[in-house]
This record gives sequence, C-alpha cells and structure tokens, in this order.
Amino acid sequence: MNPVTAYLLIGSLYLVIIAYGVVRTRKRRLPVQLRIVSAALQVAVPPAAIAALLAYGADAQTFATWLPLLGLMALAGFFLALCTDIIARRVV
Repeated sequence: MNPVTAYLLIGSLYLVIIAYGVVRTRKRRLPVQLRIVSAALQVAVPPAAIAALLAYGADAQTFATWLPLLGLMALAGFFLALCTDIIARRVV
C-alpha cells in the first residue's frame, strides 16, 4: 500500500472515531470532566499506539518520517474534538 494512501486511510478513520466519540459522550450527558478525559484518550492513544508499533517494527527512517505526521494527526484530532464539542452543544 502506498504510504500516502495508508496515512489518508488511518487519518480518516481516526477523525471519524474522535467525532463519533465526542458526540456519543455528549448524548450520554456525561459530566464535563469525563467528556474531557474521554476526548483526550481518543486523541492521544491511537497516534501513540501507531508510534509504538513503528518504533518496535519499522526502520529508523520510516519512524522518523511518520512521527511528525502522527503529531499533526493528534493536533488535527484535538481541534476536531474541540469543534465537535462546540457544535454538539448546540445540536444535541
């Protein structure tokens, strides 16, 4: 699989999981602290898991290439979680 295709597939699934998770916690009317912890876990765990897998099984160049992309993916996930929570507050 082409690395660009892999990144787009992984990134798209990651963002869908975050958006769904934020809306789901909002619909369940969980307390604010629990929603923040849930969103933080959804944002941080997948890039950290992918980085750990790459550190364990890939060569140094592949790891060095993917690490900034994973950081940007986590940043995009943070902003998506923030925006989704703001929008879900008005819709749900």
